[in-house]
Amino acid sequence: MRKSLIRWGLAGAGGLMMVIGLTATRPAQAASSAQAATPAPLTSEECLACHAAPDQTMTLPGGEPLYITVDGEAFASALHGKAGVTCADCHATITAYPHEPLTENNLRDVTVSLSDTCRKCHSDQAAKNMDSVHQKIREGGGVNASNAAACADCHNPHYTQPPAEPRSRIANTCGRCHSGIAQQYRGSVHGTQLTDENNPDVPVCTDCHGVHTIADPRTSQFLLKSPELCAGCHTNKGRMDKYGINTDVLNTYVADFHGTTWTLFEQQTPDQLTNKPLCIDCHGVHNIKAVTDQNSSVIRQNLLTTCQKCHPNATANFPEAWLSHYAPSPQHNALVYYVNVFYSIFIPGVLGSMGLFVVSDAGRRIYNRVKGGRK
Repeated sequence: MRKSLIRWGLAGAGGLMMVIGLTATRPAQAASSAQAATPAPLTSEECLACHAAPDQTMTLPGGEPLYITVDGEAFASALHGKAGVTCADCHATITAYPHEPLTENNLRDVTVSLSDTCRKCHSDQAAKNMDSVHQKIREGGGVNASNAAACADCHNPHYTQPPAEPRSRIANTCGRCHSGIAQQYRGSVHGTQLTDENNPDVPVCTDCHGVHTIADPRTSQFLLKSPELCAGCHTNKGRMDKYGINTDVLNTYVADFHGTTWTLFEQQTPDQLTNKPLCIDCHGVHNIKAVTDQNSSVIRQNLLTTCQKCHPNATANFPEAWLSHYAPSPQHNALVYYVNVFYSIFIPGVLGSMGLFVVSDAGRRIYNRVKGGRK
């Protein structure tokens, strides 16, 4: 009997040890399974071991070739490389070789999909871009929706450099999509100064249109704001004095009929487009020429044609009524200047004399009444 009890006790103890052993190994197995499910990300060195080879491509589901070679040295000297960004930071889903096939059908889909990756680090810029004309076109659908600019259209992820180094790169970047406009700009007074002399004072695309908050330039709000864009540079005396350019442009524009009407429209009905000329109506937009250029729309011999865009019945002497953007002075529009001087003296003199006469007459009447009352 006693031996039987001992035998059952040993069997029970053995069973208990087996249960404990099995339960102890399960967490370890679960941990190892979890580790196997989330392998360590590939290092940039491991990626470049393959992707540094020249002229590599892969075929997307739609049949287009995707260039997959990366210049390791160029990446290291770019903004992302200098900031310590690794391949796995952007390509987080790639953890082993062979890679999982891409789900994007064509090159355009690949470019647009990268915006989600950019948004993880550049949330501020992404938030601003949500109100841009590019994003609104994409969200609106239509034939041009997929062609609206995405992050990677302007910023090459592997070789991103500071956007203003050199500034001429900005116009080239925008010109990839807006080629016709870029061609006009390169031939303008602003574009030639930028490309030929790398002049830091001339505006580039982003100075007028913005960067991530690009508004639709076809709207009345943008058009009515355009004189202020021009004035941002052309009323800057320190900048304009370098080139002998008059800084009275905004004041003289606002003082005449055209500018006064523009001011009223901008303040009271900014959603309604005025038919009064703005800067761009006379000078052009991307094709602005120097006022001394024979092809300029505002040079004397071409001015009548420019005026006739709004005033079709204008005669040859019609432009003579315009005083240009110079305030009258002995050097510019001397006759108007001296007439203004005359009237600035004559009118106060006449009104002052009349006022003095009225005051003296009233004083005499009061004096006579007081004097007569005493008698």
